Amino acid sequence: MARLIVMRKGGGGKVAVNPELVTHVRSAAGAFTDIFFEGHQVAVEGTFEEVVARLAAPERKPGGAQERREEEGERRQDGAGLVFGRLNR
Repeated sequence: MARLIVMRKGGGGKVAVNPELVTHVRSAAGAFTDIFFEGHQVAVEGTFEEVVARLAAPERKPGGAQERREEEGERRQDGAGLVFGRLNR
C-alpha cells in the first residue's frame, strides 16, 4: 500500500504525495519548496528542511508505540492499559 503525506500546496489547496515517487526536491521563493515526481512539479508550503524531513520520515504503523514498548520489554498486565486505585483517607 502506498504511503501518502498530505501537504499544503502553494497558492491554496492540499496535495497527497507518495514519498517513494519523489525524484528530487528544490527550495523555491519564500516559504515554499518544489517537489518533483513522474514529470510533475508541485510547490508546497514549508522550508526545504521541513519538506525533506516530512518526506524522509519513517512510516508510521497503527499500534507502533505499543509494539516499541513490547520490544523494549515493557509490557502491561491489564488489557485496557489503565489503572485505577483508591486513596486511603
